[in-house]
Amino acid sequence: MVGDGRPYLMPILGILASSKSGNLVPNAPTVGTATNTPSGRAYNNGAASVTFTPAVIGPVATSYTVTSSPGGYTASGASSPLTVTGLQSNTAYTFTATATNALGTSVASSASNSITATTVPQAPTIGAVNQVAGALSATVAYTANATGGSAITVFTATSSPGSATGTGGSPITVSGLTNNTSYTFTVTATNANGTSTASAASNNVVVIVTPYLTSSPSLTAVGNVLTLTSGTWVNSPTTFEYQIATSSSNLAAGPYVYNSSVSSSTTSINYTGSYGTTYYARVTGTNAFGAGTSGQQSLTI
Repeated sequence: MVGDGRPYLMPILGILASSKSGNLVPNAPTVGTATNTPSGRAYNNGAASVTFTPAVIGPVATSYTVTSSPGGYTASGASSPLTVTGLQSNTAYTFTATATNALGTSVASSASNSITATTVPQAPTIGAVNQVAGALSATVAYTANATGGSAITVFTATSSPGSATGTGGSPITVSGLTNNTSYTFTVTATNANGTSTASAASNNVVVIVTPYLTSSPSLTAVGNVLTLTSGTWVNSPTTFEYQIATSSSNLAAGPYVYNSSVSSSTTSINYTGSYGTTYYARVTGTNAFGAGTSGQQSLTI
């Protein structure tokens, strides 16, 4: 009791101490401007830079966190601005900021302005690849996918091997390929933010412009006449070289019973060999790009 009869009230020190600013969580920051930062960002991994101002009054924060809505993507750091990544392409976001110290985290700031996250495009879907008939070129089909929020400016097809390229709408023509070479192709899409990852690889196509056979030559005999036909060729041979010999080894360097280049798809000769003689033959087709040679045919008369 005190002298005037009133009870003595001891200060509740814990309450008084808790009122000190050093023992409280920080006040919320003031959110600033959110800015889309799309350059080079992969599809569905957009980024935004978000500014904020720490509270002037109250406990000091040791770190700050910016959080997106929707998605809850976050970035933390000691100062403004902070860059939030992982944003979905062509999606609108706002952001809030919080401040943290050893005792906890502030309430969230008000929401920022809205931004739309943009990125490079989604990779195209590869389609069918076909050789351009009679040319060292191939056509590459594809299907465009999401733009990443920015208009696609070019599609590019690339060969493997060789990295020959072509651009344009589907199908893209890729030229400058090498004869009798097997290729696959991929396609990328490019917008103002950069270039997508490559599509899956295409089907395999062998580019051939020199003549080749789809059905074999034939060697027949009627009476004393040997007839050798060219067979069926692709890539339009302009001349056929017919070679007939009496041994397999002679087809390589002669001597020949018959050796002549003509434009006709068949040739005939009179033979004078004895009964039981075996004749060997082959045909070579040639066009402006080069030559293709058949396997040997044989006939015993």
